[in-house]
Amino acid sequence: MTISKPFIRRDWLPLGLFGFAVALHSVRLLIGPPGISGDSARLAIHALDFLRRNVWDFYVYILFAPNPLIIYLDAVALSALGFNFIALCFIPLLSAALISPAAYLAARHLFADAGRDYARLAGLIAGIGLALSTTFGIFVSQGTEHVLLPLLELVAVAALWRAVRLERRADFIMAGVCIGVSQYAYIVARAFPVALGGALLAAGLVPGSVLRRRWRGLVFTGAVAALLALPQWILFLRAPFTLFSRTEQTAGRFLFSMADPAALFLGKFANLLLMFGVQWDNKSHPGQPLLDPVLFVGLLAGLLVALRQRRAAQVFCLVIAVLLYVPELLTFELMAPAPTRTLAALPFVFLLAGMGLAALWQWVQARWQLPRWSALLVLGAVVLAGSARQWDYATRVTPALNSLRGREWDGSLVDMAQAEYILQNRASTILIASSEYQRPPLAFLIADRFPERAGGTQLPLQPGELVTVITPAQPERPTTDGNPAGYQPDEWVALKNGSAYFLPPLPDALELTGAAQPLLAANGVLGATITAARWRGVQPARTPAYVAFSNGLAVGAYHTSTLTPGQPLTVTLYWQAQQRVTRDVQILTQLLDRDGNALATAHTWPLHGVYRVVAWRAGETVPLTTTLSIPAGAAPGAYRLMAGVWDVLRQERVPVIGGEQMGTVAQLKIPLKPDSRVPAHGIAAEFDDGIALTGYTLTPAGAELRVTLFWNARAVPLTDYSTFVHVVNAAGSIVAQADAQPVAGSYPTSIWGAGETVVDTIAVPVGPGDYQVYVGLYRWDTQVRLQVQVADAAVPDNRLSLGSVRLP
Repeated sequence: MTISKPFIRRDWLPLGLFGFAVALHSVRLLIGPPGISGDSARLAIHALDFLRRNVWDFYVYILFAPNPLIIYLDAVALSALGFNFIALCFIPLLSAALISPAAYLAARHLFADAGRDYARLAGLIAGIGLALSTTFGIFVSQGTEHVLLPLLELVAVAALWRAVRLERRADFIMAGVCIGVSQYAYIVARAFPVALGGALLAAGLVPGSVLRRRWRGLVFTGAVAALLALPQWILFLRAPFTLFSRTEQTAGRFLFSMADPAALFLGKFANLLLMFGVQWDNKSHPGQPLLDPVLFVGLLAGLLVALRQRRAAQVFCLVIAVLLYVPELLTFELMAPAPTRTLAALPFVFLLAGMGLAALWQWVQARWQLPRWSALLVLGAVVLAGSARQWDYATRVTPALNSLRGREWDGSLVDMAQAEYILQNRASTILIASSEYQRPPLAFLIADRFPERAGGTQLPLQPGELVTVITPAQPERPTTDGNPAGYQPDEWVALKNGSAYFLPPLPDALELTGAAQPLLAANGVLGATITAARWRGVQPARTPAYVAFSNGLAVGAYHTSTLTPGQPLTVTLYWQAQQRVTRDVQILTQLLDRDGNALATAHTWPLHGVYRVVAWRAGETVPLTTTLSIPAGAAPGAYRLMAGVWDVLRQERVPVIGGEQMGTVAQLKIPLKPDSRVPAHGIAAEFDDGIALTGYTLTPAGAELRVTLFWNARAVPLTDYSTFVHVVNAAGSIVAQADAQPVAGSYPTSIWGAGETVVDTIAVPVGPGDYQVYVGLYRWDTQVRLQVQVADAAVPDNRLSLGSVRLP
């Protein structure tokens, strides 16, 4: 039944719905569980990089996709409101609030052929239901980009169906713009154009559908959308991995690549059906389905109406909702539907529910001749049912989340407490553990007062300066994305004069002058301690090195802890941006044995993204510290410390200038274990470059002679030398010889330490007889022997005699 006169005479409803949704989301944000999302904070720091360092993001590494829209929207909000929690949530809150009037407008144009009152009532129900939905509430409080997609979908659908009805080119353009821009909002948006096309095709097959007559406008909309999405697809063609990288990171495995996919599909399909009105295991509102009972009845009615009447708009809503659930059904992470992957379909589920309740009201009104104001009863039922869910969330879910074990790190409560203390005491010089500042929520929350970041190789502190030290109570707690924190006990970020300086590890740099004071998180858990201290003026220990990469990065120095089997090796590399770096990179640190095999590897994103390499100033040096896990069975000998750079967009290593994939920073060693053997013969032979031979033992062993040499390093040798052993017969001819670097090449002379004794046994195959034995050292590359003296007298031919030996 179509009612000729409108029940609502003035269309102020979109504004009213917007105000209603803003109020609901704002209250829920203020009274909901405290916390801040690590992902949203990191994206806000990307916005800071844009505002302060002119970094234009396109492929966003932490999203594993070219979805930069939220960064630039955040930049606008943060510029106006400052770097705080409310500003972080402003764009998601605004988007979530706009979803309600957008749903109303979409319904008004979708269902216009069923009557104005019907269309508006369906839109009101959908808009109010979306505003009261706790599903959107969780995304608002997290400040994440997800809610941008439903808004763009609804605006696109509203503009498209308005264009179809009125044949206005501007509306076709608006629809195309929203479809194209949606591709930069969230990864799930890639399914939206496909689902939209499928739904339009299905609706166009309905007899008498106006869509057939508007095919030119629809093609025009597609062209506008394709033009806007073209840069993204150019990226996909140039770097194909970017098309699926986000899916591989977040969506789990493709269902049909797993064992028994049919059973998994049926299980996921059953859970998807139960999600709407029975049970949905999700973090946003545990224990509650997607729809309250009233809207669930509306959804069932909407499905029946769509299947029975089969009008174009009804078919469109049903098909697009079904198609947008396909990605969830084809991937496996958990059996329960994921809120993020099903978010794209939610607006159309609420539109179907609104359509169904409007149809029920229309039928009841016609049957019992109810007045038009009786539609308010339907709206009242929707509001009451939604309010009951809000009450359940406030009285059951929120207290449960607040008392949840680990909430202090999962919700960044410790970071928030530390940030509050820093802002209250910003006039003081504050040292905070570098791993704490590298947690994005903390870096974001203090960015208003400490907007600048810099490498701290030129220490910003004076000897004797008073500082306040913040020490985390749980330094190894995971970050919000689950990655290890990378805590180093002597590595700080200095907060001073509006800048955050990343200092290298500085042991014994502080003299504590006061007792530790507790700093509690919002849930009462000890988050950190506050201690007064005096800066001693320690300078960082570092050894010069030089490894330059083709993208403008270089390693200029390094420092490591002692390389010991079974103990972590702390490596600090001093990276310099010789020019502005234009793409995000990861840093590779490796320790290779003499055969080039990796003993340990670390693949890290510099500073967890709070100060990306693309934001470094040209000429700036930033110390980056990582830890390598050394196996307990690592053998004594020489190891090469290697550095590499990984281009996250091209998915390849950035070559060292010269073409190598990685550069050698330094040569390290695991010292030889103490050797209790003593030489059979003593000698005092002094070789050049600080090497002495203090004794030897000649041991016949079957068909070989074992020559054991007792070397001592008077100083650190400058290069690697090889040992030669000559076995000479009575005629003066060499009948056997052996050449090798010390300890079978595993312990070269260049790693010997001053005062170190190295015992080396060389086996020389030789037959029976009486022989003279000679030894010496030489450089392999030049074949020049090292000069040797005994009792200040030069040894002829630099070949030292060890006397005679008989082999039986």
